[in-house]
Amino acid sequence: MFIIDKDSKPQDTVYYTSACILDILKRKSYDSIEDLRIDTEKKFGINIKYPTFISALNFLFLIDKIKINNEVVECT
Repeated sequence: MFIIDKDSKPQDTVYYTSACILDILKRKSYDSIEDLRIDTEKKFGINIKYPTFISALNFLFLIDKIKINNEVVECT
């Protein structure tokens, strides 16, 4: 999965999804990854494919913007 794919709509990219997730996590931490996905979809009015969501979480973790401990996801 690419961070940016020239053939996709911007809303379907890992980069855009990462920005949405980061915006949500700046306000509160989540005990469930699934709750985070649901809240992100509701707030931004998008349908996030699960592989894109997981790739976005991985991207944010690798660039040290979030930490994940026992499924608790929070902004660093």
